[in-house]
Amino acid sequence: MSSIDRSIFKRPQNFAAAALSTLTLLSTGPAVAQSLWYKPPSVRHVERAYRGDPRAQAWLGYLYANGIGVPQNAEKAVYWYHCAADRGQPHAQFLLGMAHDLGNGAPQDFVLAYAWTNQAIARAQGRLRRDWVRIRNAIATKLSLKEMTDAQRLTLDDLRGPDCSAANIVKGG
Repeated sequence: MSSIDRSIFKRPQNFAAAALSTLTLLSTGPAVAQSLWYKPPSVRHVERAYRGDPRAQAWLGYLYANGIGVPQNAEKAVYWYHCAADRGQPHAQFLLGMAHDLGNGAPQDFVLAYAWTNQAIARAQGRLRRDWVRIRNAIATKLSLKEMTDAQRLTLDDLRGPDCSAANIVKGG
């Protein structure tokens, strides 16, 4: 711990300046602070998403959904979630279900929301699974009995989304 410069604590004006700059940064809004704390997605990471890596696709969707390192765009987020969800990535499946539940970047459709969260739950474990089950059950309260039956019958093949092949993926990202 000898590499830490402890002199900042001995000089009140330095500590005050650091505190003031932190408060100024935070008062400008979370977007400014976030842009300083989060780096744009690396080229390698984006290339992996374009090559079909479902984890990279899910992460790129998350970045678009939250405007981290890229302009916030719910439709692009849903596109990337769909690409990853079609390949069985559970976090993307869950987030795609949430997009359908809220109608954020995708049409509001409680049947699809239930079906996608159900797919995610099948691949989740532990606390994450329990949390997702609670959310899926909350979505279920928005469905009629027939809609619930329809949602439970949907398989991953029924839910397939956009063509995420390398030739077509440029349109989405």
